Amino acid sequence: MNEELETLVAEGRIAEALARVRLTGEGPREALEALERVRLALRMRDAEGARAAAAAGREAVARLVDAEELDRALADLAEERFEAWLEHPVVGAEAWVQKGLLDVAEGRLEAARDAFAEAARRDRQHWRAWTNLGHAELELGNLEAAEAAYAEAEKANENYPEVYQGQAALEKRRGRIDRMVRLLKKAQRMRLRPREEQLPGTVLPPRRPRLGSLFSWRNRWWIWIALILLAYWWTRR
Repeated sequence: MNEELETLVAEGRIAEALARVRLTGEGPREALEALERVRLALRMRDAEGARAAAAAGREAVARLVDAEELDRALADLAEERFEAWLEHPVVGAEAWVQKGLLDVAEGRLEAARDAFAEAARRDRQHWRAWTNLGHAELELGNLEAAEAAYAEAEKANENYPEVYQGQAALEKRRGRIDRMVRLLKKAQRMRLRPREEQLPGTVLPPRRPRLGSLFSWRNRWWIWIALILLAYWWTRR
């Protein structure tokens, strides 16, 4: 692995390193893909999935990072013990998210904001980091900063319900009630989707209409058909 890729991995820029390897066709593609699967599971708050991904790609992962150390880091994060892993190139972003959540719970909003910002810097695709950053900025009254963070979260994962929940809260703060309601409805629809349909890039299947909705007052076409049939029956008597 060349020096440039080593630097990217050391800085936690795994996705960028993987993109370059895919583009050039040269480099530890299998190892980088394994690390990205670990990070995807962490973004989803799937501790078991992260450990399973690390175990499945252990031989490849060992080419880039200390596999045993990664195992310890994932075990600690599963128990929300993040302190030792804030600088880790693979799990550092998730460690900063956990720190930020603790800061929120203990009322340190500015510290939480900074922690979420650091998490997002370390992993640009970490949609939970961006979403929580938006929440923190909103609570601090920084509406434009909150809007920018939510936009980055939506860019990272357009299927994450909490993004739209946060945007709805922002629109409420701005007095845009109609838009707030639309965003809340969107968030609710996404929460009803299975977990696997809340991943980035997932194309949602078309919703099948429920029988009850078919005969709702919104679908008034059936009333006209019924009236026409009734009129036809009456004239044929």
